[in-house]
Amino acid sequence: MSTTANSPGRRQEAGTTPAADRGATYRSVWRDLLTTEFRQGFVAAGGLNTRYVQAGSAEAPAVVMLHGTGGHWETFSRNLPFLADSFDCYALDMVGCGFTDKPDRPYVVEEYVNHVLAFMDAMGIEKASFIGVSLGSWVASRLALTAPQRVDRLILNAASGLLPLPPGAAKAASDRHASALNPTWSSVEAVLDHLFYDTNSLSEDIIAIRQQVHSLPGMEKTMGRMLTLFDPEIRRRNLLTSDEWASITAPTLAVAHVDAPDDYLETARTIVTLMPHASLLEIREASHWPHFEQPARFNQAALEFLRGSTAGPSAR
Repeated sequence: MSTTANSPGRRQEAGTTPAADRGATYRSVWRDLLTTEFRQGFVAAGGLNTRYVQAGSAEAPAVVMLHGTGGHWETFSRNLPFLADSFDCYALDMVGCGFTDKPDRPYVVEEYVNHVLAFMDAMGIEKASFIGVSLGSWVASRLALTAPQRVDRLILNAASGLLPLPPGAAKAASDRHASALNPTWSSVEAVLDHLFYDTNSLSEDIIAIRQQVHSLPGMEKTMGRMLTLFDPEIRRRNLLTSDEWASITAPTLAVAHVDAPDDYLETARTIVTLMPHASLLEIREASHWPHFEQPARFNQAALEFLRGSTAGPSAR
């Protein structure tokens, strides 16, 4: 579904007139979190000043949320309020992403895993369930192999880490490089629009935050490091083998965005046949961010799945 972006703060479906009351469709990160008690902070994790958000009781089981390539914690703004009623939720800007430090080295999957483990140590989280999106799902899956004792359950949106680069990856990388060189509202919006089944699901706040990230000093070089896994050979070396997927023992829920067929959907459908304790959740009218585009469906399913993970609070 196409949209017209008239100006920052206003998006409308092409060929329609604005609704009489924009409050019925207005979306923002702040509106998502308006009635939720949360704290945003920075913590030293693996030597990196790491931005994160936390919501929920410290006495509840921990859930750690991992965004996709070049993302930031706000991708989970529509999930935190719901899940924080039952869990101690954390979402962080992973190494090199968002407003976390950006070291000058390639960002391979091991780099992300080490940073997430360092973040858990810094926050006193001994064990957690993980919700990942795209790259975040890849990192969570590798972490479940690297440190299985730290992982309770996995929820994988836009599951990744099985297949080589999909068609169109080169253009996606080119668009991201162009946005880092010239971070206009339109260039950032173009990068994000392709993540959605209905681009009206993309809020202006997400565009604005990503534009601020792309405008940070040195972002041209940082973007290259963030796109390390877009190199076909480097990506191949970081993929999980079929045997590795089969050795992940953590209960796993793979989210299938069935109305937007792509390599991520193929990955979700394949890994549930390999993993011993995996199941598939189908979500319609969603694409790369099903947790954000269809939060009501995702949140209820995630809650039911995660509630089966522990009998009591996670160890700290």
